[in-house]
Amino acid sequence: MYGVIAIPLKKSETMILIISISILGFLIVVGIIINNQIIAHKNRVAQTFGSIEIYLKKRFDLIPNLVATLNKYIAHEKQTLLKVTELRSKIEKAIVPKEKIEASNELTKVMSGLNINVENYPDLKADTQFINLQYELSDIEDQISAARRAYNASVTSYNNKIQMFPASIVANIRRDTADTLLEIPKAEQKEVDVNQILGI
Repeated sequence: MYGVIAIPLKKSETMILIISISILGFLIVVGIIINNQIIAHKNRVAQTFGSIEIYLKKRFDLIPNLVATLNKYIAHEKQTLLKVTELRSKIEKAIVPKEKIEASNELTKVMSGLNINVENYPDLKADTQFINLQYELSDIEDQISAARRAYNASVTSYNNKIQMFPASIVANIRRDTADTLLEIPKAEQKEVDVNQILGI
């Protein structure tokens, strides 16, 4: 029978082995911590994008009521209202988050071009449903704007995390890539002011 031959290590070799194991253990612990931090940042980005989606959905749900209310009073704005309805459908069919945001930005632009002089429509001005819609839309636009800012802050924090050493090493191993900030084209940078949209 062959036995295992134990080769005695010198004191210096033992110390090197202990130090090497300690360094390796330290690196593994640091790697786990950084990995968890990256996951936390990634989840925060997803959470803040979820907030945007909630507010976009609220606006999305209000559009049929807005179109129906305006249709009762305004004939010459039919084309714009049709475009608004078409974009709503486009948002509903969008799967990729970027497509949803682009369609939503386009909707914001179209709605900002909906110039209606309410003074010419006294019945519309007195319509309770219209007044409520006006308030709700204005409130939702503020919420969308705040959610976009929160999302961009989360993305910046995440991008900084994965691009800075030593987290960049873990991010490369995980194959994480930088997320894109939500940039609104110059013409759309101002959030919709419903009073302005409706010529009030």
